[in-house]
Amino acid sequence: MNNEVTIMNNIDKLIYPQNGRRKNIFYSGKGGVGKTSMACITAVQTAKKGFKTLLLTTDPAAHIGNVLDKPVTDEITKIDGLENLYAVKIDQKKAMEDYKNQILEDVRGKFDENTVKAMEEELNSPCTEEMAAFQKFIEYAGKEDFEVIVFDTAPTGHTLRLLELPMDWSKQIQLKARLSAGISEADKEQKEKFDKVIEMMKNEEETTFSFVMYPEKTPIIEAYRASEELKTVGIKTRMIVANMIIPEEQAVTSFFKNRRNMQLKYLEEIKERFNEAVVLPVPMYERQIKGMEMLERISYNIFEKESL
Repeated sequence: MNNEVTIMNNIDKLIYPQNGRRKNIFYSGKGGVGKTSMACITAVQTAKKGFKTLLLTTDPAAHIGNVLDKPVTDEITKIDGLENLYAVKIDQKKAMEDYKNQILEDVRGKFDENTVKAMEEELNSPCTEEMAAFQKFIEYAGKEDFEVIVFDTAPTGHTLRLLELPMDWSKQIQLKARLSAGISEADKEQKEKFDKVIEMMKNEEETTFSFVMYPEKTPIIEAYRASEELKTVGIKTRMIVANMIIPEEQAVTSFFKNRRNMQLKYLEEIKERFNEAVVLPVPMYERQIKGMEMLERISYNIFEKESL
C-alpha cells in the first residue's frame, strides 16, 4: 500500500500544476492504444480538481468528441457537464489553407510571379500540412488562460515529426532571409513563440510527457525507441500508462489468467526500461469508454481511489 501511495503522490505532481505554474500533459504512443481515452480521463480529473483545463488533440482522427460524447470543433469550446473543462481539435486541412494563404500573402509583391508560383507548388506538400498543424499547436500551447493543457497527440511518428518541425522551419526562415536580405518582424515573433513552446516542453516542472502502451513486447520496444529519440531533443518521458490490464477479479479462466500473468511480466519490463518514469497501470474496462459520467468514475478510480 505504501508503494501505491508513493506512486499516486508522484502522479499528482505529474498531472496537477506545481508552484503556481501551468501543467502541460502530453500523451503519445502507437495508434489505438488508448491515448485519446487517457487524455480525456486526465482532463476530466484536473477539471474536477478545480483547474481550468484545455483538452487539445493534434491527431487527425480526433476521437475526443466521441469519448466525451460532446461536440468538439476547431474553436475552443466549453464542455457541458463539468466546470473548468474546455476542448479543441486542430483541423489540419483548415490550418493548412490558413498557413498557405498567410505565407503567399507575405511573399506577393516582394518576389516575381515565377518565384511565388514555385513557392505555391512547394507549399502543396504533406510537410506544409504538418507545419500548419504545428503552428496551430504553438498558438494553443502558448495560451496563458488555462492552468492545465492536456494534449492528445497523433501516433508516435507524427509526434516526433512535430518536434523536428521547428528545425525545418528555421531552415525556411534562413532561406527567406537570404531572399529578402533579412528576417521579418513576423518571422522573429513566430520564432520566439516556437522557441518558448519547445523550452516549455523541456521544463519538467511544467510538462509531463507520457507514453500510453499495452503491456506487450512490440509497443514497449517502439515506445522505448521513441523516448530515447525524445531525449536527444531534451525531452524526458515522465510517465508511462500501461493500459488494458486484465483486472485480477476477472482472471477466472485459464486463458485470462495466462494473459494477466503475461501482462504482469511485461509490466516489470516496462518498469525496468523506463526506470526514470512513473508507471501507471490502467485496467481494461468491460465497455467502450464514453460519456462524462463514465469518465468521472474512471478518473476517480485511476487517480484517487488507489491513494486512499
